[in-house]
Amino acid sequence: MKPFLIRTPEFKVDSGGIRVMYGLYGWLLAKGQITFVNTAVNMASVGIYPEIYHGNDMFASKVIRWILQKPGMMGMGTPGVNFKAGPTEFPPTDEIYVFSKVYDEWGVDDDHILFLPIINLHLFKDQGRKRDKIAFYVGKGTKGNQHPVEAVELNRELARDQQVLADFLNECEVLYVYDRMSAIMECARLCGCRVVYLGDMLEEQLKLYEPGLNGLGYKKDAELDQKAFVASYKALRSVFSHKLNIFIDHTQK
Repeated sequence: MKPFLIRTPEFKVDSGGIRVMYGLYGWLLAKGQITFVNTAVNMASVGIYPEIYHGNDMFASKVIRWILQKPGMMGMGTPGVNFKAGPTEFPPTDEIYVFSKVYDEWGVDDDHILFLPIINLHLFKDQGRKRDKIAFYVGKGTKGNQHPVEAVELNRELARDQQVLADFLNECEVLYVYDRMSAIMECARLCGCRVVYLGDMLEEQLKLYEPGLNGLGYKKDAELDQKAFVASYKALRSVFSHKLNIFIDHTQK
């Protein structure tokens, strides 16, 4: 059995990409795989790198590039200080997997699309609260003036406390999102809050996003069937589990 080596920055609860990498770590362990984080081993191994990393610094014998975001958009370090953007091209010997069809620039087959749902369904749920807020979220996007003037900002500080975030979203009717892509859109809908997308993707791109358009409108409001959305989100976990089995079989050959 070849161990899996996962390359990832230090865990941050408010970073969707990092949580996805640690989520993969947990899933692989649960399926009985020998898995390490940020560790090199002196044997044949499978290295799994998100798109922000250059090279193969864990010296894995097989390299998987898991594209979680548009290549080159994210990177390592602090912007304005020591930031280094991730690569935009990868060695031909690397095998490409993409987190979402939205980021598939390679035309990979369905087995190479690995969307991992990471949201805590015990926490992010409809609490039946009175909804008296409208909010907006910028994230990695650019703040515009397309949200109502009375909307309050959901900032990253608030998002760091998951319980506070869930409580806040349960008080919101609508969340306006400027980020290109964020798990906050699923957090909101799981809590019963509709989402209006104001990011820079085209509508046709947004339609490819695996969680679907239930309660997610492109630059406009959309109806939300919260119970149906929860059911579809749970189904995505089953899809991921099946695809991960295929991934394990393929990479262990």
